[in-house]
Amino acid sequence: MSNPLLESFLIPQFSVIKNENMLSAVNIFLCYCRKKINKIMTQNNFYTWKNLCSPLEDLSSDLNCIVTPLEHLNAVNNTMELRKIVEICQSLLADYETWLGQHKELYNAWLNIKHNQDYYQDLPIEKKKTIDNTLREFKLAGIELPKNQKKRYKEIVVRLSDLSLQYSNNVLDASQAWQKLITNKNELEGMSEKSLSLIQENANKKNLHGWLVTLDLPTYKSVLTRCKNRSLREEIYWAYNTRASDTGPNAKKWDNSKIIEEELMLRDELAQLLGFTSYSDKTLVSHMAPNAQEVIKFLNLLVKRIKSKGQEELFSLKEFIKNHYNVHELQPWDIAYYSEKQKKHLYGISEENIRPFFPVKKVLDGMFEVVRRIFGITTKERYNLNLWHPDVRCFDIFGENLELCGSFYLDLFARDNKKNGAWMNVGVNRMKRGNGKIQKPVAYLITNFRPAVNSTDSALLTHEDVITLFHEFGHVLHLILTKVDILGVSGINGVPLDAVEFPSQFLENWCWEPQVLSLISEHYQTGDPLPKTIIDNLVLAKNYQGSLFLLRQLELSLIDFLLHTKVKYYQNVRQQIFDIIKEVQQQVSVITHPKWYRIEHAFSHIFSDGYESSYYSYLWSKVLAADAYSRFKKEGIFNRETGKDFLEKILSCGGSEDIMILFKRFLGRSPKIDALLSHYNI
Repeated sequence: MSNPLLESFLIPQFSVIKNENMLSAVNIFLCYCRKKINKIMTQNNFYTWKNLCSPLEDLSSDLNCIVTPLEHLNAVNNTMELRKIVEICQSLLADYETWLGQHKELYNAWLNIKHNQDYYQDLPIEKKKTIDNTLREFKLAGIELPKNQKKRYKEIVVRLSDLSLQYSNNVLDASQAWQKLITNKNELEGMSEKSLSLIQENANKKNLHGWLVTLDLPTYKSVLTRCKNRSLREEIYWAYNTRASDTGPNAKKWDNSKIIEEELMLRDELAQLLGFTSYSDKTLVSHMAPNAQEVIKFLNLLVKRIKSKGQEELFSLKEFIKNHYNVHELQPWDIAYYSEKQKKHLYGISEENIRPFFPVKKVLDGMFEVVRRIFGITTKERYNLNLWHPDVRCFDIFGENLELCGSFYLDLFARDNKKNGAWMNVGVNRMKRGNGKIQKPVAYLITNFRPAVNSTDSALLTHEDVITLFHEFGHVLHLILTKVDILGVSGINGVPLDAVEFPSQFLENWCWEPQVLSLISEHYQTGDPLPKTIIDNLVLAKNYQGSLFLLRQLELSLIDFLLHTKVKYYQNVRQQIFDIIKEVQQQVSVITHPKWYRIEHAFSHIFSDGYESSYYSYLWSKVLAADAYSRFKKEGIFNRETGKDFLEKILSCGGSEDIMILFKRFLGRSPKIDALLSHYNI
């Protein structure tokens, strides 16, 4: 029987992939991979790029084409049957990756190339970088460990893979489990008609009369920022911030507590096995940051520079609600609501009121025009594809010479069985295959925006949504505009995790430029442009509560980094977690969290999404992005020469060179932290 996952493809035919195809394809191809690698080992005494590295890259890419659709569908169309299949597949893949990383003959073959100095020195830089990175990864996979420790390493890696998936599933299940039916519309006073229509449709789908409030991001944000009903705001805040924990409305039902403890214990044990003091030290081997002390120093310096400004912003909000609303106590579930009121008072704008000026079509067309002006690329929609949902679209990106650079899927709207948040996932990487053909990259761009209520309505974005879209599209460009043909350092491959957010946060900057706001906005009914007064005020409001935002990122970054630096697997892990979170919140936060607040139980970035000990990356990448953008501010935001320089010296290079070298090549110097502070007017 034919299996579509075992056929040659780059863009998968999602409509013909059946659940029974998935496990079969993974089993068959992993078996093929092992045989192929062992065969390569028996054929050669003198290893070269052509007879070792190139066939291995082909094999890796083909495996990715089988695995990625499974992981992707599990995130955007999660079902219990698919979940069980992916759990088995992930265990098989973790076992294979460990086998690969501890394959002594394979390691020696890569070493053979590295030690053949005459041959190695003549290789292009991207091949040298791939060889160096691969040898580093062998060591991080325990290649030099004794046999009994290799066995333990493998057990830990497989178990961590299982725990990561369980954690993610618990967050999704807990998010979808909570709902509250409102039968009196007055309880939803303040919410927009569009939001009300959406949650009314939620109720209709379940044959309920009224308005069904859920924890999907558009509804959650809308209630917190717009709903006058303080008790409802408190209830949804409580439900959201206790998801998958030992407390809250579904206490202990999808509790991630033991998973968090075990993940941290196993990560620390893994680091100790490899000879590192902490998991953070192990992680930083492949990052820009030289050591854990430098990361902590960087984060603490930002706290010192920002905290007083954050206290001022919070005090300003408290004074505002006391003077205008006679409210003398500000709770966490009040902050978004009254911040929206204060922003409107100060600048005459609110996210919901300007939403009608950001219909999806106009924003997309405008965003594509922005990158055309900066980088000379064009975007064209592709039709008649087999997709996983009717809302999904696909686009091709072409270079200045009209050559196809790559493609990306676009899945914008929140729905049941779709993971919360926004992300870019790699479908296919650019590479030159062994047969000489260039494989073009494919990306998945996923968000959870508020959908249109019906087919005749328009999906409208907030300005915050627009920023999110530009951010994820920055990742897409980093993947697709690469000119590197070597898989290991193509696109985002080989880019340190603490720099991978650089291009995405860099592209966010254009969302605040008056010229761009005019390009990406028009009223969805009248076609009128966003009024100049609103544009001016929106730009003025850019840094509203900027310090509070940065302090929140610092809180998350320090919690992540210290959990992976200080927690030791042979001590009371639960108490260590509690102490670290309490210590960080006392040091950083100017907002007092309730005792039931469980930040770690749905912190998916670090417990299921691969950002463990790396959440600080968002802040360090902000430094790079703000500093690089300063050149555009000086030379012109649509200056083609500057855009070409960024394209050629940053985006097109992928991970082929040290990111600091690339940055200096573009800006002429090292990045400065003050660029970030200046960006936020601090």
